[in-house]
Amino acid sequence: ALTLIGILPKANAFDGGVGGLGKKKPETGVVFRDPDAASSTSSLTSDDVTNELLAPDGTPAFVTFSSPWPQLQSAAGIEARDVSGGYESAFVQVAELPKGVSTINSVKPEFLSQVIFSSTGKFGMYGISSDIKIKKLTENGTGSAIFTASFTTLTPAMRESDRKAYISASIVGNGLFLLVTSTTSARFNKLDSTLRKVANSFSAIPAPTSNLRNKK
Repeated sequence: ALTLIGILPKANAFDGGVGGLGKKKPETGVVFRDPDAASSTSSLTSDDVTNELLAPDGTPAFVTFSSPWPQLQSAAGIEARDVSGGYESAFVQVAELPKGVSTINSVKPEFLSQVIFSSTGKFGMYGISSDIKIKKLTENGTGSAIFTASFTTLTPAMRESDRKAYISASIVGNGLFLLVTSTTSARFNKLDSTLRKVANSFSAIPAPTSNLRNKK
């Protein structure tokens, strides 16, 4: 069923936004298992994006997705973006699961809204997102799911911009690993198959243990 989230509690505008612009880093919860990897996340070509991250409890996770856009050095940590027009993007978000939640079917749209559309997140650069609607699209037996979202955010010119997104979700340790793949509402239908392909490619699974640091 469709869940109407509405407008989140009012907060101050924030620098950090969809395209990685702004003076302050958005909070995406991304922690690299190898801290040196954080300085080498850019790529000039489209390709598979692969990283080892840490869940909030220190559990290592192997996170990957395929993108038609290049991976960029981003304040968000892991982001692939259309550099020609800047409308399409996919970024990774990590959040600690609420107490009592351990399976993907227990993850509520309200929690996704709090995580993705907070004032300190990628979509909170110029103000709080509004008209947020999230619903679950698919769920499989491997502990992953895909949600759809529609919302209105503010541009640098403080104009409203309607956007739609696929939200891919998987659980590793006590962490909810998300890939948020979005574009403007006007472009969504035309690019739906491309965006859905990116969303479907997302995977977050426990990583093998190694000598790398497994804790923050």
